[in-house]
Amino acid sequence: MLESEKFAIAAHLHVHLRRINGRVTDVEWMVKSPDYAREIIRVARTETHPDLLRLADKLEAALQPPMPTPRVQAVPPARPAFVASQSGPASGFPTPGADSAALRKRYVGTLR
Repeated sequence: MLESEKFAIAAHLHVHLRRINGRVTDVEWMVKSPDYAREIIRVARTETHPDLLRLADKLEAALQPPMPTPRVQAVPPARPAFVASQSGPASGFPTPGADSAALRKRYVGTLR
């Protein structure tokens, strides 16, 4: 999450805390210090106001580090090697008189 988004959530929480119970907080320090932010979240959760609870949950989620996603290495599918001497001319098309063993090597199963 962007720093500006965290700051906006912390500012909303600051305003609600000030209006509801008169607490004054430091918004910038709330974004910079995880310990201070956890304490403010704890204080906000002592109230029963639904907006405070929602903003406390939102700030807590914003301050958590993003989960690393494992990088999966894509393996290209194996391609059968083209053998010009068994399949026919260099154009890649089998000749009409080609033996069936060479055709089975070239095509997968009965697909053509």
